[in-house]
Amino acid sequence: MKRLMLPVLLLAVALPGWVFAADRPTVCVIAIREDITHNTLFLVQRGLREAAAIRATALVLDMETNGGRVDITEKIIKLLEQSPYKTATYVNSKAYSAGAFIAAATDKIYMAPGSVIGAATPVMLIPGQGVQELPKSYEEKIGSAMRALIRATAQQNGHDAEVFEAMVDADIELSRDGTTISPKGKLLTLTNDEAARAFGEPPKPLLSAGTLKSLDELFPTFGYTNAAVTTVEPHGFEVLGRWISLASPLLIMIGMAAIYFEMKTPGLGIPTVVAVIAFAIYFLGFFVAGLAGQEEIVLFAIGLALLLVEIFVLPGFGIAGISGIALILVSLLMAMVERWPGAPMITWPELEIPVLRVAGGFVGSVIIMLLLGKYLPQTSLFQKLELSTSTSVAAGYTTSAGTAASLLNATGTAETQLRPSGKGRFGSQLVDVITEGDLIEKGAVIRITEVHGSRVVVTRVA
Repeated sequence: MKRLMLPVLLLAVALPGWVFAADRPTVCVIAIREDITHNTLFLVQRGLREAAAIRATALVLDMETNGGRVDITEKIIKLLEQSPYKTATYVNSKAYSAGAFIAAATDKIYMAPGSVIGAATPVMLIPGQGVQELPKSYEEKIGSAMRALIRATAQQNGHDAEVFEAMVDADIELSRDGTTISPKGKLLTLTNDEAARAFGEPPKPLLSAGTLKSLDELFPTFGYTNAAVTTVEPHGFEVLGRWISLASPLLIMIGMAAIYFEMKTPGLGIPTVVAVIAFAIYFLGFFVAGLAGQEEIVLFAIGLALLLVEIFVLPGFGIAGISGIALILVSLLMAMVERWPGAPMITWPELEIPVLRVAGGFVGSVIIMLLLGKYLPQTSLFQKLELSTSTSVAAGYTTSAGTAASLLNATGTAETQLRPSGKGRFGSQLVDVITEGDLIEKGAVIRITEVHGSRVVVTRVA
């Protein structure tokens, strides 16, 4: 009885901690410490995937940015609006331009002492020339689109849309309770005190839900006391992921062409290694970008396994090969598509660019395959890889290059599958042969049509 008491007491002490840990809220913090670029988009995507992995209940943007690209900002806003989390922005020091737009896409905005938010005006960045003013007509068009975007975003998240519009449009005069906050002719920029000032009846803060000294103060204020916090910070992998995603069609071409090369030279191994490296880099890029996960990688592995079974086990090219290629293409496509828990069904605009990239890579690989099939068997490199200086023998017979020449136009059978190389039997002679690129199954009737030294070319006899 005494032996049982100690485990029971330990369980009684530990149980409240387990229950508390299970009920403890989780918050994912994404630290934005740069201008808004593709790297920021990849960072937010990675943060959303991390939030899903830890089953977060809230998402906080730790913001410090001078602004950035409008197109990237739109994508980030869309991701935040689709996310199932309660969201907040903590303006650590500044959230200009695109940073203010992104903040408007969160449920609450908090600011640090001495921080500022606002001043969003479109400019044009020309490589080598820096920032340039937009043409008047184009500026009006972009400005109108930005006002509509920020107005809709602010309204959807319960913010004062006119405040954000005044950050974009200098023609808007912002006044509250008889006080001019931003005169006409100037873009609105707010300090933390100005943003937290209350107006109306009942009083409501102009923009900020409060000035907080640190993120640690934000969590209980936001309703997450004693939260378990995971911080996602930018690192060099975002840059790597961006470049890999841009090179994705090329990686698809290399990988698919290498698989085809392996089909033509079974057992060689080098093309398989090249294919594995190309596709590993491909999935690494989209994994870093926060898009690809284990599901896409598993799907690709199954497709590749089916394709290898078709190449090395099953004759011809049937269901396994077609299914393998289909699964590979689907996995490559889905690795590019943005999908988040709670997001609506995938639409064509989200699929368009991934489909074009995968299709472009696949078409390019088909062109490479056709060129390889036509010219590869004629190259000296291929001959060195596939043929020896003298042919192999069976049953005690040796076939030299001279003997092979004497077999010109001889008819025999394929001793192995010819993909395109293999062995053919002509009477008692077992000869290393190669086709002109066609696959010939084991047992088929073949004829020697060309002999060039040790290179023996055969065709199928109809």
